[in-house]
Amino acid sequence: MNEQTDRLELADTGGTLELRNQLEQMRRDAAEEIARLNRKLAEREYAMESTVSSATERQAMQQELTTLRHSLGERGKTLDRITGECRRLEDELEDRHQEADALKNEVQRKETSLKAARDELQRLRRQMAEIQEQSVDIAAVVHQAQNSNLLPLPPVDLSTPPRVVPQVISFSAGLLSGLAVIAVVALFLWGGISLELPRFWERTTSSDGEGASAEPVAVEAVRASERPEEEVTLIPAVSVGPPAEPPPTLRDRLRGGSLGPTMAVLAGGIFRMGQNSMGGSDSGPEHEVRIPPFLIGVFEVTFQQYDGFARATGRPLPEAFGWGRGTRPVVAVSWSDAQAYADWLTRQTGKRYRLPSEAEWEFAARAGVRSSYPWGFSMERGKALCFDCGSQWDNRSTAPVGSFAPSAFGLYDTAGNVLEWVADCYTASYEGAPADGRARVDGGCTNRVARGGAFNKPAASMKTHVRAKFLPESRLNMLGFRVARDP
Repeated sequence: MNEQTDRLELADTGGTLELRNQLEQMRRDAAEEIARLNRKLAEREYAMESTVSSATERQAMQQELTTLRHSLGERGKTLDRITGECRRLEDELEDRHQEADALKNEVQRKETSLKAARDELQRLRRQMAEIQEQSVDIAAVVHQAQNSNLLPLPPVDLSTPPRVVPQVISFSAGLLSGLAVIAVVALFLWGGISLELPRFWERTTSSDGEGASAEPVAVEAVRASERPEEEVTLIPAVSVGPPAEPPPTLRDRLRGGSLGPTMAVLAGGIFRMGQNSMGGSDSGPEHEVRIPPFLIGVFEVTFQQYDGFARATGRPLPEAFGWGRGTRPVVAVSWSDAQAYADWLTRQTGKRYRLPSEAEWEFAARAGVRSSYPWGFSMERGKALCFDCGSQWDNRSTAPVGSFAPSAFGLYDTAGNVLEWVADCYTASYEGAPADGRARVDGGCTNRVARGGAFNKPAASMKTHVRAKFLPESRLNMLGFRVARDP
């Protein structure tokens, strides 16, 4: 199915490019013809001024000049039309690329579902074989007993309800459930059933304003699970899917008695990182990574949180660009500034805080799904903050953290608002990348990686696999971070 999609995409793109090249050639020909007519017009004007003696010759020359000017004007209009058509084709080509990307993602999703259905079918077949081995041929036993002179049937007590043989019930239930699962999976794969997962979050409004927590109120169920310095038991990493409810959170207490950032407790798991691209990109090759348990910030680090660290350590406050500070995500911080804040939290709490690795960040941003965005495969207006997301802050400023709905992991703003520093050095490929979730620190670290898109970046930059790179000393108005913590 992938090969068929690729062939259709290449054929479609090839046809569009051929037409575009033809129009471009026509535009160049028209431009050359206009230049030729301009030269000819200039020559005739010069000749008329220098050589024409009679009124008749002058009038004939004037008519020819008028004809040339008219022809020149028509050619100019043709050139404008061809230029407009070239621009339209460029826009159409970009739309086709986006459609091809969406189709590719849909194919990947269906292939994943098909593989899961096949695995389930194999499991049911094994279960059916086990049940058949253990089941009893009731009809054969009854027939043998009725026709045996040696083993008469026992008397039947009509006051006692008949007992159904457990093996028969188990076999029938297993068979029916297996057939039902196969039918549902088949209908789901071909669009017969539309499934919608329940939403386990609900926005609430904080009455604390810009208080000590420097973070908005999250889901009530999540806040109820927050306990300062609470130790959480984590389970071993397994392949993950969207959770039934957001993971628990906790907040460590700082030395002065205030609370640190709200951290989501993630049990880790195995996931597919990156995305393969037919045109080649730095987000491939797609590869499997096993993420150990870790904690990650529910929100991006805010100005209020970072300013407290800066005042405590004598560092200058970062620029706010006139947007306000408080619960907006801190920006204009370098990679070293972000790492220094994490080190300060470590000294304040006795827990090891740090920047998340790139693999940990993508694992957390995907939240158990394979789609391009935390909410699905295509961009939806009003879901996040970017250049063209449809929010009130688009391409104007950052937004207070938590202004949009969280992901299935209960994390806010992993798509949009500000780009987020991670621990890794940038390399242009995942070849040789660690498979255990560690940060990649080879290659000289000329650039560091940032993830997640920003208020002044296009929606495509928010896709969970898209990477950005910056010099470590960069301090930009759309570059912030969130912290991670060891269990």
